[in-house]
Amino acid sequence: MERQPHYLNILSTIAKLKKYRADFLQPEQYEAATKENIVYFTELLSLPVSKASIFSDTAWDFNLENPNVSANIRGSKLKINFKKYRNIPSEVVIELKCLLLSVLLTPEVFISNRKKAKRKTMSKLATSTVLAHMKSGLRFFETLFYILKNKLGDEHVERKYFSLTQIQANDYREAAKLHTSTYNDDLKQFFSYIQNPYTSENIFGESVPAFDSDQFTWKKRYSKQVTSQVMPNWAFDKLIRAASVLVHDFLMTMEKDVLDSYVSRYTLKDTHQYCKNAGVTKETFHIYRAYRLLNAGYSEQFVDCKYGIPNDLRNSKGKYNLKDMTLFLANHQGTGFSLSIVYAHLTLVASAARYLIGQYTGMRPSELAVINLRTCLTEENGIRLLRSHVFKGKDSFSKGLFDDKWVVIPIIEDAINAIRILSSITQRELIFSSIHTKKFKEKETAQNSVSIRHQLKIFIKYASPDDDLCFSNYMMRHTLAYQLYRLEAGLPLISFQLKHLVNTVDKFLSRGSTSDVTMGYGGIADSLVESQTAQRLRKQSEVEVIKATADPDGNYLGGKAAEHKERLRNAFKGYMASGYSKDEIFNAMADQGLGVINVGLGYCYGSDSTNTDLPCIGSLRCNPNRCSNAIVSEANAPYWREIYNTNLANLNNPNYQDNYEQINEVISEAKQVLELLGHSVDDE
Repeated sequence: MERQPHYLNILSTIAKLKKYRADFLQPEQYEAATKENIVYFTELLSLPVSKASIFSDTAWDFNLENPNVSANIRGSKLKINFKKYRNIPSEVVIELKCLLLSVLLTPEVFISNRKKAKRKTMSKLATSTVLAHMKSGLRFFETLFYILKNKLGDEHVERKYFSLTQIQANDYREAAKLHTSTYNDDLKQFFSYIQNPYTSENIFGESVPAFDSDQFTWKKRYSKQVTSQVMPNWAFDKLIRAASVLVHDFLMTMEKDVLDSYVSRYTLKDTHQYCKNAGVTKETFHIYRAYRLLNAGYSEQFVDCKYGIPNDLRNSKGKYNLKDMTLFLANHQGTGFSLSIVYAHLTLVASAARYLIGQYTGMRPSELAVINLRTCLTEENGIRLLRSHVFKGKDSFSKGLFDDKWVVIPIIEDAINAIRILSSITQRELIFSSIHTKKFKEKETAQNSVSIRHQLKIFIKYASPDDDLCFSNYMMRHTLAYQLYRLEAGLPLISFQLKHLVNTVDKFLSRGSTSDVTMGYGGIADSLVESQTAQRLRKQSEVEVIKATADPDGNYLGGKAAEHKERLRNAFKGYMASGYSKDEIFNAMADQGLGVINVGLGYCYGSDSTNTDLPCIGSLRCNPNRCSNAIVSEANAPYWREIYNTNLANLNNPNYQDNYEQINEVISEAKQVLELLGHSVDDE
């Protein structure tokens, strides 16, 4: 890695510490220190650490170096205050400062020795990440030196301990038993830094005593809480439908075009008109907006020129008196108009719109936080795109997608349009922003993850009040990936919007925005989540397919349903007698690839002992080519076309190589049915 000159100077100065510190670190010899020693430590303490800090400062601030970090990181996470750790000798603090600078300037050296690196090719560490590791280490040494001072006395520790190399392995072990902070990955990574050969050679001058922190008896040890990363299918269906209807109703009330025409399928003739029931009409919205803006201190001229102020709000003197306006609104046309009810409903609409954007883009919270209404929508080659900013790495799967840009399907654009209308009240440019009207000269700042989750939970609590979904921001991202895996496996839910997403992505990618790799349902899902999560979610969807077709306790309809169920029970009885649970059997079936073949929306539960040469491919055998009782009409053609295309895409997918022959048979079966219906099928 090429170094900037001043980086090399800093590292060179740090590397001299082991040579000069003996005189400096022992008080009785300090007066005899040579001029050369004094020059060195003057140079060390004067080293620039950041734009705001030098080495000798008790607190280091890295915010100016990281102006574009997310709202979650900005501020205290980019600062470290060494003064907080009063028990650590100042000489050791100097070593730790040198270590921190070295990790920041040569991250690739320390990554290679980390206990857990995300990627082998990883060569950078975020400043906030390194600071989190260092703070965890400082807290631990605060405990360790507190114990030593109680055992040996303050004066002895201050006089004799001037390097981490003097700390024995047993000292670490004893401190672990009393350390009140949790032993977690941050502390584990810190230990890997002090045990790194580079540290020993260039900072300490010798190695720290060997120890394995994983083997210690920690007072508090981190254990990952098992929480559902994916919301249940019924919850996804329920939330999407409720959010879509709220946005649809609001846009219709505002007499704006609705782009997602499918939403009308959710609504019945007797469906409640949500805005109307809350007292929101196009007229009352204008009145309410004028009231909010004037109440927030915007001038009458500004409000009147930009939006207009209904004359009904003027008092007898021709002024806009807030008390008179409140009275008018409360009694407007005898409707019992309530400011609080309108406020609550418009907040709900905004929350629903934000949920739709988060759910159908799968953005991380940091990406959601910086979507700007003025600049977020763009177009490339006729494809509508949503623009934000990726803070956490770049996705190498597809250039130009999920890398500051996301495809826009109609329901997302409807949601953005709804928020754009509502922003005329709040005067805010960010989609995820405070629901309060911004003061005229107030600076708008991005919301952090906690605020974003709070805004989304307003809608979730409304749509599903009696259900504890343990909602988190990343649940939307993982749920989107899971639903795409389900759709690939033949278990669609809200499929028209998901299919629209996939078709738009495919169209965008086919126009030169990425490599020639085709991103189907699973491809998009793979690009949203990390590989381990992707494998788990994909298998989870395949297990769901298997449970739908091979659960011995399931309900089945059809002429041979009883026979099928009995056959399953006999098979499972043998496995369970060997000590396997049903879930273990389902997982084993998924591992064998029984859930990867797309068999559409129907399944065949019959068996024909005479067709022993045919692979088990479910309902695909139930067609006129195989069974005289099967009936396929033109209405079934799209279903067979989808099976043909999906499995054709899976044919060259490395994940499905073990099922190559079965998938080929599926393709052949679908092709025969399509040709029987008079549809041409190109051989590929």
